[in-house]
Amino acid sequence: MNPRRLETTIAWFTLGALVIYIPGETYVSWPELWHPFYLVDFIAMVLLLWGAVHSLRARPLPVPGLLCAAYGWAASNGWRATFWRLAELRAGGQLDYGNAEAWIVGCASAIALVCFVILLVLTASNEPPRG
Repeated sequence: MNPRRLETTIAWFTLGALVIYIPGETYVSWPELWHPFYLVDFIAMVLLLWGAVHSLRARPLPVPGLLCAAYGWAASNGWRATFWRLAELRAGGQLDYGNAEAWIVGCASAIALVCFVILLVLTASNEPPRG
């Protein structure tokens, strides 16, 4: 798969994922949408939407940088959220939505991390040659 096609695939995947992520995260965070943990997710939602739209509008030019930054933000937030939940479970605590919450957040974080790494490689290979 060529780099531009891979970037386009990730951009479309992102838009599809946002259809689940935005209402899902908003629902479980309601009514505390002012909470810092939701605000971090809200920033991720905006960055992911902006990055995906920017990528698709730039076709046929490759512009993975903004989408890469968005996935970097989302992956780092997901990493924190995943390991906070695991620490809570290890300490004998319970999650609001049971063990499924840890699995869902962990899997979403892993997907975000994979997308971030792919986009990081695409961004690095997209730099103009020096010399």
